[in-house]
Amino acid sequence: MVSESPRTLHIRLGVTLAVVALVAIGIVTLVARILYAAVTATGPNVAASTPVVAGTLVLAAALFALAYVRYGYRRTLENADARPLDVDGVDDAYGLEARVRRFALAAGVEAPTVAIVETDEATSFTADNGTAATVVVTRGLLEALAESELDAVLAHEVAHLANRDTILATVVATIGSVSEGLFARERRLGEWIRFLLAMGSVTLVLLLVAVPVVVLSICYLLVSVLARLILAVNAICIGLHAQTREYAADRAGAELVGDPTALAAALETLEEATPREDARSRHATATLGIVSRQISADHRRSPPTESSIARWVPAGDSELKGARIVSGLSRVFGRLGRALEWRPATHPPTEKRIERLLEMADETE
Repeated sequence: MVSESPRTLHIRLGVTLAVVALVAIGIVTLVARILYAAVTATGPNVAASTPVVAGTLVLAAALFALAYVRYGYRRTLENADARPLDVDGVDDAYGLEARVRRFALAAGVEAPTVAIVETDEATSFTADNGTAATVVVTRGLLEALAESELDAVLAHEVAHLANRDTILATVVATIGSVSEGLFARERRLGEWIRFLLAMGSVTLVLLLVAVPVVVLSICYLLVSVLARLILAVNAICIGLHAQTREYAADRAGAELVGDPTALAAALETLEEATPREDARSRHATATLGIVSRQISADHRRSPPTESSIARWVPAGDSELKGARIVSGLSRVFGRLGRALEWRPATHPPTEKRIERLLEMADETE
């Protein structure tokens, strides 16, 4: 069995951090250049030495990244409507705080806050901002798992804290949710463009809607490009560490609970309850979760937001087989449509995770 060592995980996390840092510096640099151009266009030329400029950009990028870490942590918990156990009305009938504290003590980390989401969706995740961490479980998970399986899931979440991967994972998950939000705006802009074009063709007032269509089209293209750039950054970050992160937490969690088969059984239960359409969800809770399953404040499951660009691409039609050219174009359009809807996988296959845990159990016998 290939072991995902902490050293391998930390190297991958370091590379991921470098990518995130470069993106933060790039954003700050772009904003600085725009502001500089605006100042110099309306006033005297402002000169600064290269070390000062570089130092200012790095400091600004660090502050931007720190603010984003705090924002991502708070937004993820708010979107899931996670309620800490110490809040009035939230009971700890399952003894979650004591369980998590026990695993945190064994792992040598500070005990995180524990929160519950009142939803039937069965999953858990851990969010971290560097100064505070929260392990979140859903009511559905508590009701779906046996006692030993619940212990294994909590140990898995604490293992993420022990592996020090939760802060960066929270940032990457938030980046993914931002790209999904942009895709939702792209879809709404596309609907408005189609509505205006339909109205212009029916009522013969195309000249009246021409300007709004042009403006909306420009906004549409800008949002589409930005959404895909952010998705590309997110895909790179996820590809660098996501699989290693989960495999390492599975192993460390199994060692904490002392029973790899319990975590394997829990993963099997959660996988059976996870709809296939959620497998590539870009919601932050799905990226951070023990399995790729999203939870949100309204507790309504939704698949990844579709790109409205794909609606303009003819679908690959298996019935168009009469002509070689038509059939070829059909396949091309079908692949293009699928590419426009692509999202990177946020987790390794659950079957592989279960297989590794069972191999681990055999090694310890």
